[in-house]
Amino acid sequence: MRKRREQGEGKLGAIIWLAIFATVLYAGWNVGPVYIGNYALNDKMNEIARSPRGMVKDDKILDLLMKYVREERLSDYINRSQFKISTMETNRRISCEYERTVEILPGWKHRFVFRNQADQPLIF
Repeated sequence: MRKRREQGEGKLGAIIWLAIFATVLYAGWNVGPVYIGNYALNDKMNEIARSPRGMVKDDKILDLLMKYVREERLSDYINRSQFKISTMETNRRISCEYERTVEILPGWKHRFVFRNQADQPLIF
């Protein structure tokens, strides 16, 4: 037998959890592209750092990186002077530090600081 108080209705709790879920989803929608863009930039830096030393000079590497930054629409956050390139005998190091400010939720902005570094052996 069921008692009248045990009807299993939890409408208020479901609405609260739905609101929390929607808030987290909205925040992820705004923050996700920031981290995906940074990961893709770091991957491209690693790929370009493997370029042969004799064929590709540091200026050309910088041009390739800036071309990628423009293609990915990161030029509002990254400029040419933020890339540091160091080519040694057997490896190449590329570093870049930049920041992005994103509105995570309406009225709540956060500044993300990214420090990427690629250190790859050179292909001869």
